Amino acid sequence: MHLIWQWGFFLGVMGLDHYRPDVMQIGVIIMLAVSLSLPSGAAVLWRIGSDDGDQDGLGDTNFNDSAEFNGAGFNVSGVQENGNRNVLPGSAFNTGGTNNNRDTDDDYYFAGSYFTVVDGGNYNPVGTIFPSESYYERAITNPDRNMRWHFNVPESIAESDTFTFSIDFYQVNQQSATSTRSGYELSLFVDGVQIGDMQTLNKKTGQDPEGWQFTLDDLGGPAQQGPGFDHYIEIRATQFGSARWASLDYVQLEVSSEIPEVSSALLLIGAAGFGFIRRRR
Repeated sequence: MHLIWQWGFFLGVMGLDHYRPDVMQIGVIIMLAVSLSLPSGAAVLWRIGSDDGDQDGLGDTNFNDSAEFNGAGFNVSGVQENGNRNVLPGSAFNTGGTNNNRDTDDDYYFAGSYFTVVDGGNYNPVGTIFPSESYYERAITNPDRNMRWHFNVPESIAESDTFTFSIDFYQVNQQSATSTRSGYELSLFVDGVQIGDMQTLNKKTGQDPEGWQFTLDDLGGPAQQGPGFDHYIEIRATQFGSARWASLDYVQLEVSSEIPEVSSALLLIGAAGFGFIRRRR
């Protein structure tokens, strides 16, 4: 699709350069057709929670937190963390709950097929999961400072697309109410490899993670797209000050394309067309 759009743009410019309105029109039609068939801006691949400064952290069956996966919405519930770090692959069948009966872990699984380890590790993937899990771990705590989200990479994503990972916490609980230096340093790992720099979470000073960007190459490239591959994104937190835990507001993965939006394409052609008119005088 990217090459088709570029070919349409090429025809449009060639039509202008050689005074061929018919060729220019063909190029514009191709550009518009392709642009309208692709998402403009960023498309959400998956999301847990929403940017509302709150969460459903009851772990029951009311499922009052919204979620999204490949364009389809569903609902989930946060579960109080158990204070234990677990190794991969974790469980894809957590049942939630409250008090001493809660069942949760660091690994959340979206619906997919997980048979192939991609991070070089030595564990047995969980297999086919459907639907996506209904429960997620609701907070980072000092005993358990890891969170992971597992997913398959859609085959429709192009090598030139950009992934943006965003995470937000609506509160940081701390022992000292007067401390202004309490929070967590957050690091992002994609399939076990760190991406970008550490980012600071400190609600007292208004510091929130700005998000991280990466590419398809960081997910194994085209050879590891589609079902079967156990891709995951992981947040690892380092506590500082008197922070005790951080409550998750939402976490989200988006993908954006380099193809300009329709309005941008029209502006390019319009500017070129103005030059064409001037040259015809």
